[in-house]
Amino acid sequence: MRTILVVDDETPILESLEMFLGEKGYRVITAATGAEGEMKFRQHHPDVVMLDIRLPDKNGLEILTEMLGIANPPKVIMMTAFQDMETTIEAMKSGAYEYLNKPLDAGEIERTVDRAFRMNWPAGSHEIPADVPSPKGVIIGKSPQMCDIFKTIGILCRNQATVLIQGETGTGKELVARTIHHNSSFSIEPMITLDCSAIVETLLESELFGHSKGAFTGAVETKPGKIELAGRGTLFLDEVTELPISLQSKFLGFLERKEYMRVGGQRIHKSRCRIISATNQDMADLVRQGRFREDLYYRLKVVSIFVPPLRDRICDIPDLARYFLQKAAREHCTEARQFEDGVMDVLCAQPWIGNVRQLQNVIMAAALRSRGKRVLLEDIERELAAGCSRTLANSVDFSLVSSEQAHILKALEHTRWHRSRAADLLGISLPTLRSKIHKYGLQPSKPFHMPMA
Repeated sequence: MRTILVVDDETPILESLEMFLGEKGYRVITAATGAEGEMKFRQHHPDVVMLDIRLPDKNGLEILTEMLGIANPPKVIMMTAFQDMETTIEAMKSGAYEYLNKPLDAGEIERTVDRAFRMNWPAGSHEIPADVPSPKGVIIGKSPQMCDIFKTIGILCRNQATVLIQGETGTGKELVARTIHHNSSFSIEPMITLDCSAIVETLLESELFGHSKGAFTGAVETKPGKIELAGRGTLFLDEVTELPISLQSKFLGFLERKEYMRVGGQRIHKSRCRIISATNQDMADLVRQGRFREDLYYRLKVVSIFVPPLRDRICDIPDLARYFLQKAAREHCTEARQFEDGVMDVLCAQPWIGNVRQLQNVIMAAALRSRGKRVLLEDIERELAAGCSRTLANSVDFSLVSSEQAHILKALEHTRWHRSRAADLLGISLPTLRSKIHKYGLQPSKPFHMPMA
């Protein structure tokens, strides 16, 4: 039977809690002093303790530390009529599960005690062992789309071909780039990252190629650029579509000749680094708009990798969620080792506008708040609700181009990629549909035989 120890020097509170919690099916043991509480704690090994901070003989915070010092400690809920910041912080810092203010609220008590038990009871078969280290820097996924990416990475590791990685924000494009680098024969060489969207346009050329002393106001010394720093390793250009047109031609020349000069310099430098670029934009569309050079586009995409959005690889969500739970334990010393029943169903039903990054943020935040061995369903739902409006406002693409792409994909999936039928549904010709499939780089989300019509 689930046991609760209540330690408080106020008799009415002891009697009320004993009656209230007893009616909920708990076995309730009471103590009016710190010493009595410690004695009954050792005798009965309660699952949950409700402990007053100010007791006549002892400080509740000292008792809290003693109770949490044993193997498999209980969940300790602190209670006080004296509300102050320092005591609250100290109690939570010391490991208290919750902190309730008097006068106590029946509904809050019921919810808190229920959560405390659910955190550790019962242990599930999917619990992540605490002593098994989680892998670092790996791409998690077993879906067909991710398996294709793994194959491509394996091929790229044998050469230094230029790579273009495309995909929505948060899909893990930089992780793909790092995996290519770390598995290549040049992995001991540096991987240098340049976020083209984070540098002022006038400084991008200097960041990329470097500059000589006196090249411009403020250039007090010669500075090597990212290309030079990469050596024989990898230069990763994130948000490469932010390269200004004025710089694109010079960068194209570098890709063709593997030669460059620093800004204000006279000497030609050679480079043997691999260029991997990434973007969340439709580069083909930017080329049509004249915002990105076509010749540079084709130079960058010698090999192209499309990282699918998380909503198109739902089957990977459970493995990703467990990985991030393990990562939270490793990096933030959280206790949570499993998810409550129902959590995975909720996670798999989300649209994940922010993709893998959003999933990671939700799991990490819920794990930090859990203060127990399990992440509860309401913790996940709270984090999803908290980030929903912000994610939608920042990440949803309301453009007509995005809407057309989604509409065409929906028709193709409905017809199991029978192009002729999809074209009829859309009211367009088959050549037009084929053109748009190529334009948007559309691919089936599920493995099945695709009719060629």
